[in-house]
Amino acid sequence: MTTTEQAPPPAPVADIPGVTRRHRISDLYHERTNFQFIKHSRRWLILSSTLVVLSLALFAVRGLNLGIDFEGGTSWQVQMQGGKSPSVGDVRDLLRPLGFSDATVSVLTQRSGAPIVKVQARVTKDPVVDARDALASYAKTNAADVQFQQIGNGGTFTFTAGKGVTPTSDGVTSALKNTSIQNPTVKVNGQDVTVTIDKMPTGQTLTVAEALAKYANAQVRDVSIDIVGPTWGHEISQKAIKALIFFFLLLVAYLAVRFEWKMSVTALVAVIHDIIFTVGVYALFHFPVTPATVTAFLTILGFSLYDTVVVYDKIGEFQRTLTATGRSTYGEMVNRSLNAVLMRSLSTSLVALLPVLSLLFVGSGILGATALEEFALALAAGLFIGSYSSIFVAAPLLAWWKEKEPQYRALADRRRRTTAAAASAATGVPVVTPTDYGDPGDRTETFGVPGPPAVPRTTIQARPRQQRGKKRR
Repeated sequence: MTTTEQAPPPAPVADIPGVTRRHRISDLYHERTNFQFIKHSRRWLILSSTLVVLSLALFAVRGLNLGIDFEGGTSWQVQMQGGKSPSVGDVRDLLRPLGFSDATVSVLTQRSGAPIVKVQARVTKDPVVDARDALASYAKTNAADVQFQQIGNGGTFTFTAGKGVTPTSDGVTSALKNTSIQNPTVKVNGQDVTVTIDKMPTGQTLTVAEALAKYANAQVRDVSIDIVGPTWGHEISQKAIKALIFFFLLLVAYLAVRFEWKMSVTALVAVIHDIIFTVGVYALFHFPVTPATVTAFLTILGFSLYDTVVVYDKIGEFQRTLTATGRSTYGEMVNRSLNAVLMRSLSTSLVALLPVLSLLFVGSGILGATALEEFALALAAGLFIGSYSSIFVAAPLLAWWKEKEPQYRALADRRRRTTAAAASAATGVPVVTPTDYGDPGDRTETFGVPGPPAVPRTTIQARPRQQRGKKRR
């Protein structure tokens, strides 16, 4: 006697966002999202690769707009007098006839006191620059260490001689022979030297100082002149590169100890991605690169690393139970981790961006406080791309790399066979499940570690419907 068993009704499908319904805003707050970050990782790879290629192309074609701190130049500052309100446009119109149409002009506002007009430009040929370079060569010091102060129609140069140099009045006077400086008065006090010139030859530096003094209703002596040599900028660049390399080494070491070396490598790739993108933004818009930009640059790298560590910490938490349960693949586990920390990443990025955007748009654009403009620009670009790279670069790259390991490849293959068997039993249609191990008899090798024997392709067939309910007596 045979009996026919009725198949149990299918279990109700859970109300999962992204599967049976669209996401709601409340899903973000309660961390119930189910966005398929890893499933569409190919799209993020194409997008990120395009951004990197475009950034490198912009850097090669347009280059960076290095400030005078890196390429050398002259800076003038004067405080407004008589309650006059300065305008960047008016100062540009003032400098254009003098041959400085490309000068960088900014207005520095203060809580107490009148605003300050700051102008930065490169002076190609000028008596002040020639005298500064000659004195720096004689004293065996950097040109940036030779300070010039305008006094009436003349001015003073002050500097400290380097080691091994004993300055003398005759030596300083001889060093200025090949310049247009005449009748200098030299005062030597040990290694400190002061050179006074009663009347400086007319040049671009003094011409700009006189024009700014007239615009600010001030005296020429009230204009502060700062001359920066390219040697100082070269030293700053070298120190910045060394600091960046040291940061990379610490990053790799910390993440390798805290998590594993593959996580450290993928986090480093994400950080390099952020650097290239930020450089591309500065090359595209030709923003000036100043020491404040370098400071902001290192700050955004720290933020990008923080966001990546948050994601990796959640991945490490879920990874402990992955192989024990076997209910999902490594990529699915990473996707679940990203959805779990999505709200946290968005919240920290938004909170960090709000004050930066306030500095950039309200402070600089509306109130005219441009002192921190370069710093805010670098932070805004870096915070945005740092949040993006943690989710769309570091995590998908880690999932792709880890799924190459034999244990996770076997886990993914077992998951595919289980899914195929369930689909075949439900539809009655045979399903072929390909494996990742190639043809039968072959053995794979991943990163030098031999993989398991190849699993032949198996056709899973369902039993005929007539036999499903039969039982043996």
